[in-house]
Amino acid sequence: MKILANVIGILAVALFVLSYQCKKRSNIVIMNILSRIFYVTQYILLFAFSGAAMDLSGLVVSLLAQQKDKKFISKHLRLWVIASLLFIIAVGLVFYTDLFSLVPVAAVMFEAGALWLSKEKHIRIVSFFSKPHWRIYNIFCGAYGSAVGSVLAMVSIVSAFIRYDIKKNTQEE
Repeated sequence: MKILANVIGILAVALFVLSYQCKKRSNIVIMNILSRIFYVTQYILLFAFSGAAMDLSGLVVSLLAQQKDKKFISKHLRLWVIASLLFIIAVGLVFYTDLFSLVPVAAVMFEAGALWLSKEKHIRIVSFFSKPHWRIYNIFCGAYGSAVGSVLAMVSIVSAFIRYDIKKNTQEE
């Protein structure tokens, strides 16, 4: 079961790493949603239920964030952002077992907060801070492919940041 879980985790990592190479916000969010489905499956197979719950809550918030330009959300955007972060905290408290179960709460809060942002540059910067949290949790629960994937995701974010944000700005000057 652990081998299957880690294979699924590697698929999740691949989608997640590729998401930050997308130029448009909507594509970043869609790839994020797809990768979360694989992550949830991986954590369930590893009996790491706090990680599964946090990725599932991240999936819900990602789906909401994808709709941020819709009138019913954009009109009360600040309220939706606060509600989504409180939702993540509530889910984290329900699945609390020990200090390590809080690590993915912090990770998902960074990721979810990032997806509400409008500028891709800011999404990449804020998302970056979730990766060390996921790395710690993944090592703790035996999701070794995902632990390596956290490092790859950090490299992908930095690479996309350089490619889309730094080089773009130097070319415009």
